[in-house]
Amino acid sequence: MDLEHALKKGEKRIEPGLLAAAHRGILYVDEVNLLDDHVVDVLLDAAAMGVSTIEREGISFSHPARFILVGTMNPEEGELRPQLLDRFGLSVRVEGISDRKDRVTVMERRVAFDEDPVGFAGQWEEKSRSLVADIETARRLYPQVKIDREQLFGIADYCLEVGVDGHRGDIIMMKAAKALAAFHGRRKVERADVETAAELALPHRLRRQPLMEIGDNVSKIHRLNARA
Repeated sequence: MDLEHALKKGEKRIEPGLLAAAHRGILYVDEVNLLDDHVVDVLLDAAAMGVSTIEREGISFSHPARFILVGTMNPEEGELRPQLLDRFGLSVRVEGISDRKDRVTVMERRVAFDEDPVGFAGQWEEKSRSLVADIETARRLYPQVKIDREQLFGIADYCLEVGVDGHRGDIIMMKAAKALAAFHGRRKVERADVETAAELALPHRLRRQPLMEIGDNVSKIHRLNARA
């Protein structure tokens, strides 16, 4: 509620919130596993319907809320509610770097950024623009990408093998495979696209597997890829 407007004008008015600002954009949530239950419920409703509804103090108001949900978390601090976890299409496990040269590079780049943030960003500007161009090209190509029916059966086999509940995993995996093909400039999905999509779309969906074991889940997907 816009309390300032209510006090000055004596009228009730809804003030746009985070979900309204995130419409047609990205909603990033850090420590997503620590969200209060009522916030998770709001996110679930908005993710499912693409609309956020506010009802309070005699006012009912709805606004579009279609966004890409990006969340980060440390599994050691608690699990994510299964209903919300399923809303994340893809998952990536981030680990520390073990190569000593790469670790030194991380330190050097951090020092360079601290000393001259603008100059450091300028060093990567051309590469960033190139990546943006590649993504925009892939988005235009995506509607033309074809996937064979036999590959769809392969995706179904992956999901059945690991015990994925529902059908969201199958659909996300299919879309991810097509997106990978488009990103590499191809109009046809290849086996490598399906295998990579499986590693991104399935590990966090394995039935009754806590996120602490997501590394084991990825290994299981690798074994399935090798066997395929």
